[in-house]
Amino acid sequence: MFEALGESCGVMLTDHSTGDCVFRFRRDWEDFAGAEAEVLAAICEDLPEKQREMGTHAFLEWIDTSLSGTFRVEPPAQTICADLERTAQALYRRLVKSTVREYKTHLPLIPIDLAAGKLGQDRATGVKEWIEAEVPGRRALSEDLFIVRIRGRSMEPDIPDGSLCVFRSYYGGSRTGGIYIVQRIATHDEGGEFTIKRYASRKKQSGDEWEHEQIHMRPDNPEFEAWDLKEEDRYVTIAEFVSVLEDPVA
Repeated sequence: MFEALGESCGVMLTDHSTGDCVFRFRRDWEDFAGAEAEVLAAICEDLPEKQREMGTHAFLEWIDTSLSGTFRVEPPAQTICADLERTAQALYRRLVKSTVREYKTHLPLIPIDLAAGKLGQDRATGVKEWIEAEVPGRRALSEDLFIVRIRGRSMEPDIPDGSLCVFRSYYGGSRTGGIYIVQRIATHDEGGEFTIKRYASRKKQSGDEWEHEQIHMRPDNPEFEAWDLKEEDRYVTIAEFVSVLEDPVA
C-alpha cells in the first residue's frame, strides 16, 4: 500500500511467479493534497513504468530511498488472488477512502438480493454505497451503469460467488448469448424476483412479426439446472452484465 502526505493513496499487487503487476491510485488528489496534488499525480502516473523497468524488489527499494519525503510504501503483505485486476480493485476499496464523485469515479452499489443460483426476493430499496470503479473497455463511466453483489455459484467460474459485478441498464436489442438480470414479476402491484443467467431464445413468425417461442435461462455452472420462462410468466430484462469488478478477498 502507498501513502502520500500521511494518507493511503494507492495499492500495488504483483504476482512474483510471472512478474505481472497492477496499480490502483486515487483520482482525487486536489481534494487532500492541495499544492502537492499535481506533483503527486505525476509521481503515481510514472510508477508503473518504473516498476516494469526495475522489477518489483528494486522498485520498492527505490521508493524508500528516493521518495520517502513525500511518498512511501508500507511493508508488503500476501493475499490469495485469482485475478490481479479484480483483487487490486478490492484491496484498493478496502484500504483507500477517496472522494465520491457520482458516475465520474464511482458507481452505485444496488442492494438487490440477487441470487445467482436461484431467484431471490426483490429488496432494492435504493443506493447502499458508491464504489470507485474502473470498467475495462470504458474510458468514462455513465449513468446507465451500476454494481450488484452476486450471491450464489451458478455463474461460476467466470462470475464468482460474492463478487461485485458491473451491469448496464437494458434498453432493447438482441439478448441471445448475453448474461442478464431478469425480473420475474408476481402481480402488477407487487415487486418481483431477480436472477442472473445466460439468455437464449427461439422465435417463430406470427403474421408479419416474430414472437418468442421459448426463452431459456441457462447457468454457466453445470451443477445448476437451466429453466424456461413460461408464456404465463411476466418478466422484464433489467440489465446486461458488463464485467466482474471485484473478486471476494480472503
